[in-house]
Amino acid sequence: MNKIYYLTLFIFFVSLTLKAQDELTIKDAVNYALDQNTKLQQMRAVLKQKQNAWRTETGISAPEISYFKEGIGSGPGDVFDEKRVTVSQEIDFPLTTAYRLKGISEVVKALELEVKSIESEIKAEVKSYYIEVLYANYLQRSRQNQLKLAQELYNAVFTKFETGMANGIDLTNAELRLEEAKNDLDQSEWILHKARYGLFFSMGLPEEEQLYNITFSDTLMATNLEIPQIEALLKQKDHPRYLATQHELQATYFFLKEAKSNYLPDLNLSLYKQNLGIGDGYNFKGFEVGLRIPIWFPFEQKGKINQATARREEINWKQKEISLEIKQQIEYAWHNCEVSRSIINRYNLTMKEKATHLQNLSLRAYQLGEIDLLNLLTSQQTYLTSEQRYLESLRDYYLQLVALEKYLGQELVY
Repeated sequence: MNKIYYLTLFIFFVSLTLKAQDELTIKDAVNYALDQNTKLQQMRAVLKQKQNAWRTETGISAPEISYFKEGIGSGPGDVFDEKRVTVSQEIDFPLTTAYRLKGISEVVKALELEVKSIESEIKAEVKSYYIEVLYANYLQRSRQNQLKLAQELYNAVFTKFETGMANGIDLTNAELRLEEAKNDLDQSEWILHKARYGLFFSMGLPEEEQLYNITFSDTLMATNLEIPQIEALLKQKDHPRYLATQHELQATYFFLKEAKSNYLPDLNLSLYKQNLGIGDGYNFKGFEVGLRIPIWFPFEQKGKINQATARREEINWKQKEISLEIKQQIEYAWHNCEVSRSIINRYNLTMKEKATHLQNLSLRAYQLGEIDLLNLLTSQQTYLTSEQRYLESLRDYYLQLVALEKYLGQELVY
């Protein structure tokens, strides 16, 4: 007896452990995505490239080493007038390099903020897919209940049909309702799979780990959002995407300065040791300083200045677009959140109990012959429609909270 007891207890705890291992919480999904999301990892790689870009933009080219020999005679022996070894170095005008490096530094800061923005986007995307998965699970249960009601309806109509109290039209209507309920249940299965694989893709979960035995937390927690609308709107200037454009603008300022500084000459330095054919060895030294004069400035330099000016104008418009977009998204999320919350509260306070009671009474009344099929169908449809609208509103409410997270910088859904 004791062996059987302990074996049963062992199996119970093993099953609990396996269940815990297979369950994917919303926090686990977000943390995994921040490490493995493919888009985010690409942006981080781009950031690393830009962080090292300054090393290739110092304005100092690779030095050139050359060997020179002249005045070589055609007679016997190695007679020459001069030979030398030269090291030459080209250098951009220092002011040009300084502006270029400052511009690159601002680009890096903008990209860092872009990566931060993408992190919040990925976080919201993962949470949204997770919410869609939970919605699909609840929708399946609702559709299963719909199938159950359609079956009860069919049974009631069939019973009355056999006793001659219902006609063939009613029976056919009930049959169609039953088949439609089966179609709706099948469709909910596709909705669930679509949400699951959307979540797995957003997380960056490898194909071999996208298993059917992964389960999801049944409920979510949400912060009771009581923030004045104006406070939410004021947050748009603190969003990383908007701040990134500030650095992009500053970068265009330095790149424009760099383009204008191209009117200044670049430098060329050469150092060499000479052998003038007097004695042995390179006993003489020399140097050369040159300037590269931009005499073709109407083409090259002017073109660079015009490009930099146009780029600055582009970033100005981009900043305005982002500001308008953020305000639009906050407005959408805020108002949708308010509407969804009203529908949820109304359903929980009055509609749920009344719709359930009406549906139960109508089925009983139809069986007793007190109402016709049309009234029964109407009550069932009211019950199902109110329940599914409640689920949609609950999903929308959570989705809008997740959307607001990106702009408020707060954890609203967990």
